Amino acid sequence: MTAKDGLRENIRAALLDNIGLKILSLLCALGIYAFIHGAENAQRTFSVSVVTIMPPESANRQLMTQIPNEVKVTLRGSRTQLDDLRSDDLGTLQLNLRSGRETNLDLKPSMFRVPTGVQIEEVQPPSIELRWDDVVEREIPVQIARTGEPAPTFAVKGVIGSEPKVVRARGARSIVDVMQYARAAPFDVTGLTEGVYRRPLPLDKPPKLVNYDVVDSVIATVEIARELAKKEFANLRVEVVGLPRAVTTPPTVKVRLVGSNEDVNAVSPESLVPRVEPKSSGADVSKPGSVYLDVLLEVPHVKVVVDPPKVLVKW
Repeated sequence: MTAKDGLRENIRAALLDNIGLKILSLLCALGIYAFIHGAENAQRTFSVSVVTIMPPESANRQLMTQIPNEVKVTLRGSRTQLDDLRSDDLGTLQLNLRSGRETNLDLKPSMFRVPTGVQIEEVQPPSIELRWDDVVEREIPVQIARTGEPAPTFAVKGVIGSEPKVVRARGARSIVDVMQYARAAPFDVTGLTEGVYRRPLPLDKPPKLVNYDVVDSVIATVEIARELAKKEFANLRVEVVGLPRAVTTPPTVKVRLVGSNEDVNAVSPESLVPRVEPKSSGADVSKPGSVYLDVLLEVPHVKVVVDPPKVLVKW
């Protein structure tokens, strides 16, 4: 037998002699290793969902703090237990806030459900600060803005109306008390001509922690009229009808015309004759006298404003 054959025979004997005993020894060693390392203490962090029990609506309390959706819990226990544990096995963290008065909540280990043999090392956050506000109701006026422009020579008359004119806002006092308007979508008047227009418009969403009553839209009304022009004529002499020698104080007046562009621009100064009529007023003109009379002037389709509206007539 050569040296090479002897070496091969020795290796075969080392591997195959008492093979059953060798396999049993290997299994025992693996078992002891698993037992020792499985029994070692370990740490793992789990996420636990948070469930809040809020006050009833009749309590009129609003939580202003954002409660976290979950908290972190660090557990200590055997590695085997922790490896088999899942977040769902820990259940949920229930926070009872029914009173609406709590200002601070300490998150204690006793608030969590953990298996026997497992301890809670740390909770993050360890506490939650709470801030509350009273719930109030208040009527808020509706505001409707305008966008676009009517057709040429037309204009929006007055302000845009709303039905309803107010909405009732309910929510945290610190927010509701400073609300000035409930804004609606703007009313587009682009290209509109003379007439009254009504449209439903949605309300903008209220601020966070505030709700409007059942109203989520309003009916807006806008009136479009012909654009008014203004024109003034100064130092127009006042005529005294039926008394050629009578005089007025002051002798002249200022006349302002308001109407459509076409009607106002069609008036010339020569066509404007302010007048007073002592005889028609019932004044006794058979003897010298004086009286305050309204200055008369009519222009078709145009509003006439005379300044001053009365003059002193002497005869």
